[in-house]
Amino acid sequence: MLLKKLEHYGIRGVSNDWLRSYLFNRKQYVSFDNFSSDLKSVSCGVPQGSILGPKLFILYINDICNVSKLLKFVLFADDTNIFYSDFNIPDLCNNVSLELDKLNVWFAVNKLSLNISKTNFIIFGNRKYTGDINITINNINIERVFLTKFLGVLIDHKLNWKEHINLICNKVSRNISIIYKASKILNTKTLLTLYCTLILPYLNYCAENWGNTYESNLEKLFLKQKRVIRIINKAAFNAHTTLLFKKLNVLKLKDLIELKIAMFMHKVYNQNAPRNLLELFEVKVNNKYYNLRSKSTFNLKFARTTQKQLCLSIRGIRLWNSLTEKMTKCKSIKSFKIQYKKDVLSKY
Repeated sequence: MLLKKLEHYGIRGVSNDWLRSYLFNRKQYVSFDNFSSDLKSVSCGVPQGSILGPKLFILYINDICNVSKLLKFVLFADDTNIFYSDFNIPDLCNNVSLELDKLNVWFAVNKLSLNISKTNFIIFGNRKYTGDINITINNINIERVFLTKFLGVLIDHKLNWKEHINLICNKVSRNISIIYKASKILNTKTLLTLYCTLILPYLNYCAENWGNTYESNLEKLFLKQKRVIRIINKAAFNAHTTLLFKKLNVLKLKDLIELKIAMFMHKVYNQNAPRNLLELFEVKVNNKYYNLRSKSTFNLKFARTTQKQLCLSIRGIRLWNSLTEKMTKCKSIKSFKIQYKKDVLSKY
C-alpha cells in the first residue's frame, strides 16, 4: 500500500523498486538481557529508528485530509488534530460524528488503528449550552476535555492561556532555585548563560500565541523573571530591575513577547510564513485591499470582542503598523531581531 501511494506521488520505476527492496524481506527480533526471540518477518511498517521512517509515514497518511470536505486537519507526525466550527452545537456534534465515521473507515482501509481511549474533543467558545454534548466514533462516545496539550502548549477551552502560563511558572520556579544555588559560586556572565539555557526557552516557546492575553495573567510570570534577574545581578530582593535588564541585555517578558510577535509579522510581511497563515492577513495599497502580493501597511480588521483584539492576527498588525519604515525594511530576520531588541533596550 505504501509503495502504491509513493507511485501516486511520482516515486516510480527504479526509485520505487529501490524502496521495495529496502522494505521487503526484513526480519526483526527482541533481545532482553541474555535472551533473544526467534526471527519474525516484518509484513508491514518501516524499519524502526530509520531516517526514512518518519518521511514514509507522513507520505502514507498524507491523504487523510481528503477524507472529509468539512473538517480541517492539522498533522504533526502521528499527532492528528481535526477542527470544525458551527454556530449550532447539536449540528456541530452531528456533523463531526458523521465525518469521524468516514475517518474510521479510512483507518480500517489503510490498516491503521485508532485508539479511541486516547481520542478526545474540546469545544472552544464562551457561548453557554445546557444540553448534552456527545461526539461519537462508530457509535462510541469520545471524551470531552476542557484542557489539552498540543505540541507542548496547554490550550484551554476559553483560550485565556492561564493553564499554560501556570505550567511555565512551575518549570521556571524549579530552574530559578538551581540558578540561586549556583549564584553562590558562579559569576554574572555564567549565570546569564544559565538563564538563557534554563529560563529563556520556556519564555520564548510559542510566546507569540500564549503571550496574547491579559497583563494580569502574565504578571506572576514576570515577577519570576524579575526575581531571576536580581539573582544573576546579585542584587537585593527588592531592587528595581529595569536597569538590571538593560545591563544584562535581556528583554522584559512583555517586550520579549512583542519581539516574538514582530518576528512573526516580519515573516508574514516577507511572505516566509506558511500559506494558511498568510491568508489571515491583507495589505493596503492605495486605499484598496489585496492579498499579500506586494508589501505595504497591513489592513486592520474589525474585532468586536477583547479576546479577538488580543489575537495574533489583530495584535500583530497593530504592532507591525506602529514600526518605523527602517524596521520594516530589514531584509533578514536576524538583522530585524537585533535592531528591534536594540531599540527596546534603549528605552529602559
